[in-house]
Amino acid sequence: MKPIPVLGTAVVNGPHWVWRLFYSIDYPVDNFVVFNNNGRGQIDEELDLLKKAPHKYVKKVHVCHMPANLGCSGAWNLIIKSFMNAPYWVISNHDVMYEPGFLQEMSTEAANPFAGVVHGKNGGWDIFLLKDWMVQKYGLFDENLYPGYCEDMDYGMRFIHDDVVRVLSLQRGYYHGSKKNDYSDGSQTWRSEPEIANSIHLAHEMNKKYLHMKWSESWQGHVEGETYKTPFDLEDMPVSFTTYDLDFVRRKNLGF
Repeated sequence: MKPIPVLGTAVVNGPHWVWRLFYSIDYPVDNFVVFNNNGRGQIDEELDLLKKAPHKYVKKVHVCHMPANLGCSGAWNLIIKSFMNAPYWVISNHDVMYEPGFLQEMSTEAANPFAGVVHGKNGGWDIFLLKDWMVQKYGLFDENLYPGYCEDMDYGMRFIHDDVVRVLSLQRGYYHGSKKNDYSDGSQTWRSEPEIANSIHLAHEMNKKYLHMKWSESWQGHVEGETYKTPFDLEDMPVSFTTYDLDFVRRKNLGF
């Protein structure tokens, strides 16, 4: 079995979910990496124990404590950049748990050289595999979409007009939160820390408006029309383009 080169996740709170994710791995993984976005030192020790925990399938564990919350897209980019020579990256929400055989099936699908993205279920981005040539062509994730939400939809808009081969669903399943193949118990970051829920929901709405400007309101499935072919409908703008609007990001800061 050819090992998965990198399996990465990011976490803000609820480290028990990361442990559940870790021990659901039943296929060889060279590097399991956790980016700790807690920024307050609350879960450092519990995550550090992962580096000493025995695991039959994981070759090396990396736990990286960020000084502050860099957001979902920031952490996903760090997973990619930290292992820049990998042919692909498996990126997972921290509150996901794989059923037996799921990762092996994902690895098998990755062997198709034409497949750019492998999703777990229905094209969702709570667990996905991204090829290196996709990053080369379509870029990294947009860190303006801090602290989270819409970074996945933004990435999908970049290749919606292209013939990218995607594996939308695997036969093997997984749990998101406490439910199998169901998003209703996902988003454990704000569920685990209700005091930040309102700020996260507000940021989500702001991120939606940002995508309205970047791709038109048609990026939403329920809105008819065609999305822009280039960011902000600027003809010469490459689809991989991202910038960092500091004022916009600061307005959504969660305080840590």
